[in-house]
Amino acid sequence: MTIPHRFLRPCLPYFLLLVLTGAIFGMAYDAIASSSGENSGAAEQPARDVHWPALLGAVGGVLFSLLCYRWFGGPSAVRRRLNRAMRRGHIHVVYQPLVEMSTGHMVGVEALARWTHETLGVIPPDTFFAWAESTGLGRKLTRHIVRAAFCDLQDRLRNPGDFYASINVTPRDIEDASFVKFMVDTTREFGIPPDRIVLEITESLAFVVEDPRTLIAQYLRVGFRVVIDDFGAGYANLSNLLTWGVSGLKLDRTLIRWISANAWAATVLDTVFEMTRRLNISVLVEGIETEEQARYVLERAPEATGQGWLYGRPCRADLLRANPTPPAAPAPAPQAAASFCPGAHAATSGHRDPTAWPVG
Repeated sequence: MTIPHRFLRPCLPYFLLLVLTGAIFGMAYDAIASSSGENSGAAEQPARDVHWPALLGAVGGVLFSLLCYRWFGGPSAVRRRLNRAMRRGHIHVVYQPLVEMSTGHMVGVEALARWTHETLGVIPPDTFFAWAESTGLGRKLTRHIVRAAFCDLQDRLRNPGDFYASINVTPRDIEDASFVKFMVDTTREFGIPPDRIVLEITESLAFVVEDPRTLIAQYLRVGFRVVIDDFGAGYANLSNLLTWGVSGLKLDRTLIRWISANAWAATVLDTVFEMTRRLNISVLVEGIETEEQARYVLERAPEATGQGWLYGRPCRADLLRANPTPPAAPAPAPQAAASFCPGAHAATSGHRDPTAWPVG
């Protein structure tokens, strides 16, 4: 649903109310005109006079609805609503486990944004992120999510170990000269080592600069890891992977979804796994929803990290479950890892969280 459709909805009752008011005014005018008896044509005149005020009322309703559109549905109104949602915490963050395939242990989480509007209900992330970009609030929204995630996960990220948080950023964020300073200052503020943060460059937008290697290198130098998100479906290609110097890549969920139905998907996956080993970069497989898919990845890329409903749906930070203690031995069957968030086994192949961000 578009911005005008969502935010114009509150105006419709006012529009109908004005039309009704015009009709009532017309009937009142008719009664007054009929009782006055000022001229001999009074018996014919009321029908015309009744309709004119009703028509004026309808015109007034249209004009008022246009004003409502400007207030409720225009770009400035969307900016106000986004700012208010961030200020009041209506745009919050949930976390989906990232699991080491060879051990079945949770090694990190991906931060995913959610917005539950007070009157419109759940607004899909791909929708409100597009609104934020179109109204110039994309940078502010990313920073809001970063701070919210750090606040929720600071204890886990400070503790000894390798647990990390993966946060989605856009090419516009990377191109923003002040963003690297923001990330450094914010990790320092929360006492979080930069190497515990992974920045996933989403593929919803393309880079404006011709060569983003220098920009990405700034984040790598101060300790952050940078990966390409939705590899195989977005703007990134093999050339970018070879030249950008990123820490790893996340495979788009469409590749793992089709492994049992299309030979080409399995061929592409096997090629990508071999390529990441030769390049010595990490690989994360998104969209693992069945044990069959998990076994396929485990057999061909035990060093990979897995993400999907098999291991847990996105949930609040306080609902994330710890790894089993003592540590479980490496297991060929990944079922033991599928309990880090409530409802882990509820999903089956072809079903996904309709509110997940990023898409994929």
